[in-house]
Amino acid sequence: MNNLKKIGLSALAGSLVATSAFAGEMAVGGSAKATWTNKDNANTGSNLGMNKGLTFTGSGDLDNGHTIKVYTALNGTSRSSSSITYDMGDMGSLTLDNGVGGHGIGSIDDKTPTAAEEIWDNIAYGAGHDGFRVGVGNNGALAYAKTLGELNVSVDYLKQGGGAAEDGATGNGATGTSMSMALTTTLGDGLNVGVGLGQVGTVDSGHDHDQNTVFATYAVGGFTLGAQRSVEESDNSANWETQQFGVSFNVNDSLSLGYGIRDVSFGGDSVLPDEAGRGISASYTMGSMSVTANMNKVEDQKGSANSDKETTEIAVSFAF
Repeated sequence: MNNLKKIGLSALAGSLVATSAFAGEMAVGGSAKATWTNKDNANTGSNLGMNKGLTFTGSGDLDNGHTIKVYTALNGTSRSSSSITYDMGDMGSLTLDNGVGGHGIGSIDDKTPTAAEEIWDNIAYGAGHDGFRVGVGNNGALAYAKTLGELNVSVDYLKQGGGAAEDGATGNGATGTSMSMALTTTLGDGLNVGVGLGQVGTVDSGHDHDQNTVFATYAVGGFTLGAQRSVEESDNSANWETQQFGVSFNVNDSLSLGYGIRDVSFGGDSVLPDEAGRGISASYTMGSMSVTANMNKVEDQKGSANSDKETTEIAVSFAF
């Protein structure tokens, strides 16, 4: 019996070695970011912080000409996100996503230009708000992407409750499903436009949240200008609508500046005041190192009168 086990293990080891010769390549990258952050009217303790991560990307070609791509990111000592993509060439690509994102309507949640972070960054909105941005989630999502001429198509589907992190495991229990799509294209030199539609499932299967968004950006000279409108509607909860505008300017190949404004209004019979936000940003790049700064402010946050927040961040980032 022991001999049979040894034979079986030897055969398995041999098959793994043989398979690895056709596995393609794996690359390791990473980043480190040191920050100084100040949040007005908040006791945040130390203003200094650090973020770091390692990324593993790999790909391998199949006999039919298709490609398998894998991606895993580690934040500190744990896995933060991962994905497996089956690239079918002209037929598009299919992705199993566990936290990476960037597909469906979530791929165009904020397309207004900025030099660093978005104008809602570091403003704590809490669960269920997420900065009043569109998106159906990405933990355990199936996504499909394809290019049709000048048109880029991205769709995704998600069973609510979150995806399973490990082989053979299941996600958290919940009801409702979500799905969305985004269409983007280029119309002439410098003009990019896009539209997205989504349906977010909830614990009440009879009351899904419908989302839509539309954006346009235009680049001319060193300037990029952009505008976006996003809406979420439901018949049993507060609706919201955002309208935002942004402009960025490349002073030179290293230095960029940005400014943006945003208004969030609450529909239906709501008497909540509009939320007003604005932010400025700057970035300077020197090879693999970049220095960024942004200051964001919001008034009447989440429709709460006189609930104002302001945050400033300066960051030094390294990529390797």
